[in-house]
Amino acid sequence: MHMRKIVLFLMLLILGTVLAIAQPRVVTGKVLDGNGEPVAGASVLVKGTNTGASANSEGQFRITAKPGDVLVITATNFTRSEVKVNNQPTISVNLVRSENLIEEVVVTTALGIRRQPKALGYATAKISNKDLTQATPVNIQNGLTGKVSGLNISTTNNSVFGDTRITLRGIRSLTGNNQPMLVLDGSPVPLNQLNRLNPNDVEDITILKGASAAALYGPDGVNGVIFVKTLRGSKTGAPQIRVSNSTQFERVMFLPDFQTQFGGGSSVDANGDGVFDG
Repeated sequence: MHMRKIVLFLMLLILGTVLAIAQPRVVTGKVLDGNGEPVAGASVLVKGTNTGASANSEGQFRITAKPGDVLVITATNFTRSEVKVNNQPTISVNLVRSENLIEEVVVTTALGIRRQPKALGYATAKISNKDLTQATPVNIQNGLTGKVSGLNISTTNNSVFGDTRITLRGIRSLTGNNQPMLVLDGSPVPLNQLNRLNPNDVEDITILKGASAAALYGPDGVNGVIFVKTLRGSKTGAPQIRVSNSTQFERVMFLPDFQTQFGGGSSVDANGDGVFDG
């Protein structure tokens, strides 16, 4: 009888210990980046629940969780990370910076100034090299056709390097110039140079819509600006070589017929009879 009480007491003690361990407790931790600097404002969430917390300016956080739970840590410009809660007193999380995410949220505005889209008070559109060359266009004007809302592109003739007529958000003046301004790597150039650029040499194109978006360019940018940024060799990593070719031929379809039967000779009175030879 005495032995039975001892066994029952031990079982109750073990059960109580297990229940105590499985109970939720306050978990503390710190979120750091790859350089060991704190990531302020990082979001910490217990996976599968609505329990969450935010890291302070020192990257420290406190959250209620139990052993076995998984903490999901996210932060702007960093990749997502998951950490399992055990019996450790504190949790240290190192986040990896996402370079691609930083590239996606930055656009080039007037004079080459780079800003995040949410910081802009006007409409812009960005076309990457992949979208521009997806259909293998022979020039940039064909690559931009149908990719930007409010952008109307037409050619004034059918030659290989025909002039381009571009309007943004419709016609503003019946007598004045309605075409936007073309800026190539920060330098204003004539708009007819757009179809002379190789689409494969373009890194991206930013369309600044309206006068407010291109106010820094003055009256020349009143109809908007097409900002073309070409590729440059400043990227790190292994060198890449891409070879492509597009060939265009220009030939006159037909020429007008010239009459050579009458009036083609010399108008000289060779015989002196008053009749001019033709």
